[in-house]
Amino acid sequence: MRYIWVSLSMAIGLPVGAAGQSILSTAGLGVHSEPLDAIQRALGGVGVGVGTATVLPYDPTASLDLLAPTVTFSLQPTWGSYSLESEEGSFRGTRFPILGFAYPIGIESVLTVAAGSLFDQRWAAATERTLDALGEPVPVTDRVESDGGLSTVRVGFARRLSGTLAMGASVGLYRGHVDRSFNREFNRGLDTLEVVTPILPFAEAGRWTYSGPVASVSASWDPVPAVQLGAALSWSGTLRSEPVGSTGGGTINVTPPLEVRLAATAILSSSLSVTTGLARADWSDLSDPLFDALAVGNTTTVGGGVQWRAGRVWAGDLPLRFGYRRSGLPFLFKGEKVTESVISGGFSVVMAQALDIPLATFDAAFEWGSRSAGGLDESFRRFTLTVRVGGR
Repeated sequence: MRYIWVSLSMAIGLPVGAAGQSILSTAGLGVHSEPLDAIQRALGGVGVGVGTATVLPYDPTASLDLLAPTVTFSLQPTWGSYSLESEEGSFRGTRFPILGFAYPIGIESVLTVAAGSLFDQRWAAATERTLDALGEPVPVTDRVESDGGLSTVRVGFARRLSGTLAMGASVGLYRGHVDRSFNREFNRGLDTLEVVTPILPFAEAGRWTYSGPVASVSASWDPVPAVQLGAALSWSGTLRSEPVGSTGGGTINVTPPLEVRLAATAILSSSLSVTTGLARADWSDLSDPLFDALAVGNTTTVGGGVQWRAGRVWAGDLPLRFGYRRSGLPFLFKGEKVTESVISGGFSVVMAQALDIPLATFDAAFEWGSRSAGGLDESFRRFTLTVRVGGR
């Protein structure tokens, strides 16, 4: 049954109208939108710590400099438009990319809990066609709607092994679900047809849940005081997609790839720093023929940014951030690879601090991006707001 829904969503002819995060949400597991906070977004990051202490799902060592228990959450609305052949439209949506908690254990260790959204499958598409009913042409509108996505929940631990080296690890689960419905509406009355039983609109719906294990290891190393290097290796076990209740079909097992992330930050002066990042994964073998047919193979993300401390505002420093990020998405669209390019900017404001320890901070990031593949062109604007609140 799941194969029927995936095939139907691709065959419906995208789109007469679409809504959600992106038309690309229709492919594979959905549109890949990593759990990055506003700092990472503004600097073109890849999910590995870049000098500012925060909570990141892939990298528990990024929380070692949080000297008080800290809660973080991020809000991320997106607005965009698309053109596909002769069709044009818009989309929008809001997600919570990261919810996190860090609890320092002394000054050498930290325990973290982080939940982050990873794939979005929120979209709707419709097409109009004409069917033959008892020799009479009948116009109909077919509409497919999808609502849901895939996230991870991780528990992590990190510890300083020396003044320059720290290691961390996390374990967790994939969690999520997707609801899909198909509706066929007849665009004019059928009372002129000579049938005994009236022909009524048709509707069908189903739900699938996701589950599976994840784990990661990370490291942070400062070879010299002005340079910080970070790395994270993320592993995924079998991701199970199971029908719920009366939804037909069996379980589908997908194996996401091993992901490698590297980052480096160089402090050029007391007010200026530069960061770069690289992430890579091989999506060519997902252990399922349908998903393998949609997978692109190797994907690479590269990004970087500049942070400049412009002075003091409110209770602390005011860092201004500018960045760029280019990434390949893991699933094809109409047989072509999808590329995403983003330019970004942002800042942080410390609202309260004690003994030079920030207790309440908000980080903002603004992104202007584009995606293209298979005759599809999308442009989007994304705003990420991250709030960090610490204290005992």
